Amino acid sequence: MRRERVSDDIYVFTSDLYAQVTATAVITAEGIVTIDTLPFPEETRAMVAFLKGLGRGPIRYLINTHWHGDHTNGNFLFGNVQLICHQLCAQTMVDMINLKASRARDKRPSEEEELPVRVPDITFDEGEMCLHLGGKSLQLIPSPGHTPDSIVVYIREDKVLLAADTMMPLPYFVGGSYRDFLNSLKGLLQLNIDTIVQGHGEVLLRGEVKEAIQSNIRYLTIIQQRLAEMIKAGQSLEEALRRLDIESCGKSRISLNGMVQDLHYANLRALYQEMTQSNDRSAVPDRQLHQRV
Repeated sequence: MRRERVSDDIYVFTSDLYAQVTATAVITAEGIVTIDTLPFPEETRAMVAFLKGLGRGPIRYLINTHWHGDHTNGNFLFGNVQLICHQLCAQTMVDMINLKASRARDKRPSEEEELPVRVPDITFDEGEMCLHLGGKSLQLIPSPGHTPDSIVVYIREDKVLLAADTMMPLPYFVGGSYRDFLNSLKGLLQLNIDTIVQGHGEVLLRGEVKEAIQSNIRYLTIIQQRLAEMIKAGQSLEEALRRLDIESCGKSRISLNGMVQDLHYANLRALYQEMTQSNDRSAVPDRQLHQRV
């Protein structure tokens, strides 16, 4: 696990074990707010131990930005703190618990590591939520696209956006919505942001923020336009996958240790299916990338 300080009161923790997943802690005069956990228990335990060792008060709240396991697996390690998320996030986590219980009854083996699932107890489902604590204002803003329940957390005093998977080196919408993602990214441009903590990958600083958001908007626009042209010309999905490599859509293939290539091709498959009216979203949620850790 890597740790960096992006302002006087904000620490970012990045997983060394899976896809550069990030979690963040905001230190206030009245305690600590943590946003997301890390994928594996040993990394989350190290993060919690570091925060407790700061001597800056207890961890008061843990915010989940969306339901995926690589961001919520560590919920159970936070002890007696209040957990916050969007209502859709909590409901999806409950649904996953019920699914696992059903598999257990049917004696169907699961490839997923069985970790205790702790569902947040404070939720909101309309508009935004603002958490005020110790001189900090954390604005919880719905940002559907990566998943229907995705939110970002904007820290007003620091102009820091904890964007979770709404901002990654490559926007990934399998299990979510291309159109919602595009609208959410455009909404980020309306915020006064100096720093973005991405859900995966490097922290983005002031000079990089606007271009990074616009780059993700361009990527989504390009793949939609080019797939539309290919579909109109009667070209197959296989042809689309062959011709539309990640570089031709304006992105680098080296981010996240090359994982972005798999995400790119998954995006193309999902959008091609949607645009050709098959609309087969049986891949929701994407367990291969988000539930196996």
